[in-house]
Amino acid sequence: MTDTNSFLSKISDEKPVRLFLPVIDSDDRILLHCVFKRQQGDHFRLLFKRGTLPQERVDLDTSCLVNLDVGGKSVSIEGKVDGIIDKQTLEIQAVKIISHDQMREHFRVDCTVPILLRSVIPEEFGSEKDNWTIPGTTVDLSGSGLRASFTEAPPEDTQVRLEIALPTTETTIVKTLASPVRISQLTEKLWDAAYHFDEIEDEDQDAIIGCCLVAQRRLLRLKVQVKGR
Repeated sequence: MTDTNSFLSKISDEKPVRLFLPVIDSDDRILLHCVFKRQQGDHFRLLFKRGTLPQERVDLDTSCLVNLDVGGKSVSIEGKVDGIIDKQTLEIQAVKIISHDQMREHFRVDCTVPILLRSVIPEEFGSEKDNWTIPGTTVDLSGSGLRASFTEAPPEDTQVRLEIALPTTETTIVKTLASPVRISQLTEKLWDAAYHFDEIEDEDQDAIIGCCLVAQRRLLRLKVQVKGR
């Protein structure tokens, strides 16, 4: 039994999971909540509520991503849609298992969006010097952290409240607690900083991963277009 098969065999039937589904003629991936159903070998099925699966729009040529919690840790299955069984069921073939740490690199993409750093001390409790905000712009983004540029120095060795404006149809503001991994001054008025998310809601992390998948797909499409010139 392969590692993939072994992992799938340990997932309980009817476990709620989250699916990032690629759709035809769009870079966007739709986030759908569904239920896992074991099959033989490296195959499994996803069951949906009636009316939630866009059956006619499923992109069968692009891999999908299934995210689930295993033992308190976020794990993802990269897979291929092997068949549309009916209006409520997809057949998926697992390609590989991606751990939370692997996802940090696997879905780290070049992505430029505005962010804000804020003090972790609530405004009503802090002094005037504690009520600061520092705007910045991401250089790259992943489900567990980001790298960004700032025109003023971010605080070193200090946890911050971090707000990210994701470029969804309606702008989504994701809020997280984050700690600096490294901060470097590049020029007199430019700083480069990497942050790791310490605390983030599942829905917010899903939104970031979805944004990364869209950006990754656009980059892959651009590479194909450049090679085809």
